[in-house]
Amino acid sequence: MDIALQSVLIWFHVLLFGYWLGADLGVFFCDDILTRSELSLEERLRVRKIRRKLDMAPRSCIALILPIVFTLAVQYGSPITGGWLVLVWVLSLAWLASIWTVRLTVNLPNGRLIEKYDRFSWYGIGIAMLALGIFALVTGEPIVERWLAVKMALFGVMTLSACWILWAGDQWAPLFDMVRAGGDQAVEGERLMKINRIHAGSAAATLWFFVLLIAFVGATKPF
Repeated sequence: MDIALQSVLIWFHVLLFGYWLGADLGVFFCDDILTRSELSLEERLRVRKIRRKLDMAPRSCIALILPIVFTLAVQYGSPITGGWLVLVWVLSLAWLASIWTVRLTVNLPNGRLIEKYDRFSWYGIGIAMLALGIFALVTGEPIVERWLAVKMALFGVMTLSACWILWAGDQWAPLFDMVRAGGDQAVEGERLMKINRIHAGSAAATLWFFVLLIAFVGATKPF
């Protein structure tokens, strides 16, 4: 049986897409449980631990999909080949390593500093992909296919929207500290949790919209 590398990459791309949205949906429902004040604090903290584990799937998928997309784009005339394509893979794997380093050092003294540098990488990749897509659309270089340039620009916007989700996720820890403190702080913490739930839900809906739009452009190539 002779299976082309291109076919394997397409299979892996679809697989990552499914794990991404499936796990993201789990995170979405976990956020809903976190705001249920009728549950004990211990129960909600257990759900928060589950949320953290689930959230690693979409974070990992976005880093792995990026180099696969660039590799698949070669057959459509992308000039990002050879050493440049290797660089894309190296940077993407470094991004993946950064994502997991944040997860594994979350409770260490320098955990917040590592997370700060990781967050810069999310913004940097989002801005770079958006700029590359817009530049290609305006100049026709280095990407000639307009649908591919649009897809890259949308990937940048999607990555930036993911930063909104990351920000909302950052708010849960201090809000739980407020609830744990009791009294008026607990009341205010519960109120702010519901507001943060709106932020998290809106951010998730925005990201899902762009993910589905990217998939549509990639599948139909309308331009």
